[in-house]
Amino acid sequence: MDGVVGVYGLGDQDLVSKTFLATGACQHRGKACTGIAVGTSKGIYIHKGLGRIAEVIDNNIIKTFQDLEPVAAIGNIGYTKRKIAEKINSEPIEIHTLTGSKFKVVLTMDGYLVKDDDLRAELESQYGFETGNKTEIIGALLHKYITEEGVSFGAGEKLVERLNGRATFALTALIHDGNETHLVTLNDSRAFEPFCYATIDGTFVASSESFSHRRLGGLIEKEYDGAEMTICSSEGIETKRLKEEPMMPDIFQGVYFGNVASLFRGKEIFQIRRELGLELVDHYQNSKADIVIPNPESGWGVTVGIAEGLGQSLFPALIKLPQAVRTFQEGERQTRSKEVGLKFGGIDSLLKDRNIAMGDDSIVRGSVSEGGSVWVVYNAGAKFIEFWISYGPMFFPSFKEWDRGIECLRELAVQRAFNGGNPYDKTLDEINKAVAKLVGVDEVKYNSQERIKKVAGDGSFQALDASYPIDEEFWPDWLKTEVEKYHKLQGN
Repeated sequence: MDGVVGVYGLGDQDLVSKTFLATGACQHRGKACTGIAVGTSKGIYIHKGLGRIAEVIDNNIIKTFQDLEPVAAIGNIGYTKRKIAEKINSEPIEIHTLTGSKFKVVLTMDGYLVKDDDLRAELESQYGFETGNKTEIIGALLHKYITEEGVSFGAGEKLVERLNGRATFALTALIHDGNETHLVTLNDSRAFEPFCYATIDGTFVASSESFSHRRLGGLIEKEYDGAEMTICSSEGIETKRLKEEPMMPDIFQGVYFGNVASLFRGKEIFQIRRELGLELVDHYQNSKADIVIPNPESGWGVTVGIAEGLGQSLFPALIKLPQAVRTFQEGERQTRSKEVGLKFGGIDSLLKDRNIAMGDDSIVRGSVSEGGSVWVVYNAGAKFIEFWISYGPMFFPSFKEWDRGIECLRELAVQRAFNGGNPYDKTLDEINKAVAKLVGVDEVKYNSQERIKKVAGDGSFQALDASYPIDEEFWPDWLKTEVEKYHKLQGN
């Protein structure tokens, strides 16, 4: 879940600094690598590396890039594109042609492309691929269509149609045509990935997070609808929707990934999470808890709602340690269990001999809870733990995990809790009890999809009901079999 930014401002003396700040505001979305690229009348220049933004970009880089008198810039905060982070896969990425072109394209993207072998094979006679990053394939397609149509909405229409149903994306791109640099932004037709824009003091800013605009002292103007494209050039700034179809924003982005101060489909993410907590209390009604604590960091919002609904005190009794490492994308459970042991510390004076209601955003594989926070809370002397979860039981893996095979399904906590059976025909109470036993707590209290939709609105609930933004023809066979079983047992 990368964070991407695009900035365009003719004569803006702080354009690079603004790009740095706007990109840094997306830091929660990725900590493995970062980069920026600036576009001038003469060309495009890139600086990127491994690590967080402050480790890769310093004041000297900002000053050097600003001295180039840029008119546009793009930025990226990225997750690891491979198990081991490699600089070559970091973004922004320059597209290299083998046949020559007046257009130079550099881009960054939040999103994912499914089954790209045919596209890569089609393009490799014209483009020299240097990375294992799917952004490069989409960038090559963008370059191809710009070569055919110019820097135009026609090029965007071709890209959207080609990727429809097999990719999600929100991209920012710098395009140099030999005379000037254009900034282009574009997202997929289902608007799965969060993307928004505003003009602040005459400078156009697009970002994965509306908090980027607040960081620059402005306010979001609009969240992009599906297949919406902006073209910025010396002739002006124009935005157009290229294709209309029902949108499927990723609801989990609002529940977990987003910055709490950002907006998600018009609603502040903190309030989404708080209201999910209130819905949990309304559903379950009572609690044995003496105090309420969050599972940091993304458990804070729902926990505020739980404490409010229960009328109990909220304490930061579980703390995230400074040496904490990001474990969300670590695929092996044993490795994750070791890493999450470095994440948390408990405050004995708050936890000892208490009944605890602990709030969290979700249980995916269960290893963060099982091997980290739960152990820490019990080890500090807690007598009883209720684990309140703002999201529902996650039956299915993200489509961004499909390339790992059926293991990405089997490792999910709900699937493991019914090992040898299946969770699809179980009541919410039965699932709560089975997952509580798996992660080692006294009670689990999942939210229902109906209540989540009431708070966050319509969209993709891919992990809960297989409402993927990817067309079924691109699904792996093992998933088709599993989803068919789900619908049959659900009586659909």
